[in-house]
Amino acid sequence: AVVSTQSTGAVFYRPFPYTLLNIMPRYIFTSVLLAALLILNRSSDDEAGDFCWIRGLDEPVAAQDGDFVIGAIFNIGNLVSYNKTGNDSHAQYCSYETIREYNVQKAIILRDYIDKQGVILKAKFNKTLGYEMYDACADKAVTTRASTRIVSNKKIIGVSGADNAEYVKRSAQVTASYHIPTFVYMFSDNDLMDESLYPTVFSMIDTEINEAKITIEFLKMMGYTYMDIWYHSYSKEMAYYIYDSYVKKVGCGRIREVTTESHIPRIRETLEQTGGSASQVQLILSNSFARSKLILNETVNSLGFKNKIYIFGISNGRASFIEEYIQILNSTAGNNTLVFPLADFLNTQIENSSAYLNEDWTRKDTRDPIDSIYRIAQRNKCPYIDGIGQEKQCGITSWLPYMIGGTQLVLDALNHSLASPTNSECNMDNKDTIFRNIIEEGRNVQIQFSSQPPVEITVRDKTITTGYKFSVYESKTGESKILGRGYRDRMTVTDPDLLESISGYQKTCSSMCLPGWYRVFERGLDVLPCCWKCSRCPTNHISTTNNSNVCQECDSAMSSNDAHTACLLTPEIYIQVRSYKFIIGASCVPFGMIMVIATGIIVFRNEDRPVIKASDPGYLYMTLFSLLLGYPTALVSLMKPSESVCSTEYFCFGVFVTLISTNLLYKCVKVYDIFAAAQNFKSPTFGKLLKSTGQTALNLITLSTTLVILLIDKFTGEGQSWGYKRYQQELHSSWYLVCASRSMGVLGGSMVMPTIFFLITMILAFKMRQFPHNFRESLNIFCATFVVVLCSIMFLAGYNYSPPEVQPFLRSIVLFITCTAFLLCIFLPKIAILSNKNIDVDQERQQVLRAVRKFSSAPKGKAGAGPLV
Repeated sequence: AVVSTQSTGAVFYRPFPYTLLNIMPRYIFTSVLLAALLILNRSSDDEAGDFCWIRGLDEPVAAQDGDFVIGAIFNIGNLVSYNKTGNDSHAQYCSYETIREYNVQKAIILRDYIDKQGVILKAKFNKTLGYEMYDACADKAVTTRASTRIVSNKKIIGVSGADNAEYVKRSAQVTASYHIPTFVYMFSDNDLMDESLYPTVFSMIDTEINEAKITIEFLKMMGYTYMDIWYHSYSKEMAYYIYDSYVKKVGCGRIREVTTESHIPRIRETLEQTGGSASQVQLILSNSFARSKLILNETVNSLGFKNKIYIFGISNGRASFIEEYIQILNSTAGNNTLVFPLADFLNTQIENSSAYLNEDWTRKDTRDPIDSIYRIAQRNKCPYIDGIGQEKQCGITSWLPYMIGGTQLVLDALNHSLASPTNSECNMDNKDTIFRNIIEEGRNVQIQFSSQPPVEITVRDKTITTGYKFSVYESKTGESKILGRGYRDRMTVTDPDLLESISGYQKTCSSMCLPGWYRVFERGLDVLPCCWKCSRCPTNHISTTNNSNVCQECDSAMSSNDAHTACLLTPEIYIQVRSYKFIIGASCVPFGMIMVIATGIIVFRNEDRPVIKASDPGYLYMTLFSLLLGYPTALVSLMKPSESVCSTEYFCFGVFVTLISTNLLYKCVKVYDIFAAAQNFKSPTFGKLLKSTGQTALNLITLSTTLVILLIDKFTGEGQSWGYKRYQQELHSSWYLVCASRSMGVLGGSMVMPTIFFLITMILAFKMRQFPHNFRESLNIFCATFVVVLCSIMFLAGYNYSPPEVQPFLRSIVLFITCTAFLLCIFLPKIAILSNKNIDVDQERQQVLRAVRKFSSAPKGKAGAGPLV
């Protein structure tokens, strides 16, 4: 106890257990008061005296001194108040009218276990072991007071804590400051798992989440993806963790709370609401034996389930229950299977404990107040008469091995500390060493319970973890076998044949929906339904796992594959190199260029012929150069569109039409001006501009104008007018790669001048149709220009209505036809004359001169001679 002095404010500690002088007055007072109350109660009501016993709140229920002491806090009685003086002031005491007999059993067995371990410690290290146990009376304040008295004893090296989260927190807040490890049989509050809040609290049973993880590992190993889950409210967290983290992701299942007996009809209701047959696998998560038995009886006998696999939750894995479960399974035909996880601690028998606790304690000597408390509890509970008049012995609580396991962990750490060469005689040093040994992550300790095989425990995440054996009973064989052991992160199988016989059930009211399909449920409920039909994922939607509930839509730039199992980049549509369109263009364009080169050679070799001189070789060479640029441009249109390809096509096309239109106009203006002046006996109007220097200047001016327009657009606009474009006609559809105009104004501006030139050329060529120059050349120019204009009109009329993948091919065709029309119309007649061997050069020259003289001497407005044939 902590005692302070008002004068000095000093605090000193009075060690426990008390000396005889300390203890006797309290015990004498307690004994006298108890005797008086018993006599008074028996005089009025004999039965009441059996269940009421008063103890001081600050008294331990069991205490024994030692060099090292194990502390313990239990909830045994209940705190009550009574009127002490007849006025409003009240006193409090711990009443035992109702007793938690299982906690009394824990205290007594733990005390006896400490006694046995004390003998070993004495023989090994010449150290004594004691205990100091308190009743928290199911009250937080009493818990705090008991914890304060425990830590005031400097010999305390560990505490077995209360079994309620709020009481554990009160106790841990006190013991944490002294590095005293506190063990509770299980965590029921997530805050207790927080090491920063409660660094000294350890659980002897894994958390529900970790138990759920072990169950999931088992379900994965067995291949169970479709199941019905019936759970007790205490196991709700575990149930929904399994359902949300596993069942909903890999399969399908029902889940429903069945806590009380009145909830049993929910099983039938759930099956009727969701439709279809019950799952092959029934997962029952309830730490209540009575409720588990009711659920099993309902499904087997009332609903007539046959050939099912029943899996019980880890917390319910008590070997003493198996026989009653088996009896229910055998009551119906078919092969029913029970999978039963058996916790190592939960099913460890403590030698002679049950017989010892069922002895007549009225004949035993009282060592501690706890013996008297158990005498009262036993008088009411053990032995008892069941419903058919048969006497039964009381079984000890299944949590006893856990309490002893925590104590043994402390003692094991104590043994390590005492056996260390650096062992200190200072108890505080020993306590720190013990604490560090206990909190060592992953530390393995073997706990030996009398003649039982040792149980290995591991400290992990503030939890004392052990393995779970999975027992399997099959009604067709009537045998129970051990399948293997389960841990948080793995399963070990010891009977592969048994695993093969019960694993892989996929029986449902529906078939499995493969990737690329999704489940369409027949009914919509709060719980996930279990009957569905499989439907193919919609266009551009995918599913990648079995039994998907929804299909995921692909990104707008992607589309699904044929199986609807993956999203792929949508294909890009353009003229492929292997396509017939490209092959035709790649074959025709070189042929056209060869014709241009061959024509140029013919012109060069016949420059002295009148038919060439009359046409002006400079004009012919510039026209051939334009055509030599136009043919490759037709091939560029068929290449895969890109910024560079589209820009090249646009620039080359602009240069081509500018040069060809400029030279045709120059030729027509020159001829028209000369002959019009000759007819009027005047000099040509344009004079020097009709010479070769004038032709060169005109070409440079028009070409520069076109290039300036294109460059202004490039450096001031949003990229080139004729730009690369990648677009979809609708989401998820193929991408079209095209060269398209970004600015119709600039594109039209660069084409205005060539268009005007073509129109003027066509008009002049038509007006000159009777001029005697160059063997019908004016008519040939008119025909070529007319074909080009006609093709352009047809092209513009249908281009925008053509499919995107056809448009590049149309551009290439129009450009190829234009070049070929000019080549044939302008040069083919000349080549025909040059290849005619019957025409003499002098005769050819004389014919031209006679025609010109006749044309010049004719009256104004009347041409005396037609064109030379």
